[in-house]
Amino acid sequence: MMHRPSVPELLKPGQSYYSLVVAVAKRAREIAQRADEKGEILLEKPVQLAVDDFAKGRYKLVESSEIGVIRDRQISHADSMELDED
Repeated sequence: MMHRPSVPELLKPGQSYYSLVVAVAKRAREIAQRADEKGEILLEKPVQLAVDDFAKGRYKLVESSEIGVIRDRQISHADSMELDED
């Protein structure tokens, strides 16, 4: 049976769970697309292969220093519309 790494095994302190999910999904799409282009049949699911790539260090999660930074945003809203009552 293959070892299935847990999230804490894949993330370094301070890394975002969301970033890991996005990175694994992107890698899984690459794996699936490459297999499709070559006409290969995958014996394992692309997501599991992608997780293995990160667990074995073949791919690394690189986050922007901007992750988690909240900037001031102005929220604009449309003027409320009055409903005509007929």
